[in-house]
Amino acid sequence: MPGAEVLDRIRSMGPRLPPAERRVGELALKDPAAFSRWPVSEIAKRSGVSTPTVVRFCRSLGYDGLTDLKERLARMTSTEPPHGR
Repeated sequence: MPGAEVLDRIRSMGPRLPPAERRVGELALKDPAAFSRWPVSEIAKRSGVSTPTVVRFCRSLGYDGLTDLKERLARMTSTEPPHGR
């Protein structure tokens, strides 16, 4: 599934990340589709971190930034079949 590597990377890197960045990862794992739609300010608020921490999280995972990460998550979630059908 395209983009699944993003979630695998978050899971594997999570334990090695600083606590604040780990919270961002937990939010992404909890609801990747919503995470890919939220602006950086919403991700930071829901994670209880600063907006620079959200960007650091993305770079810690090896992505160019939040846009890069969100695009990969969006590709993954857009290929999922609708629920309840």
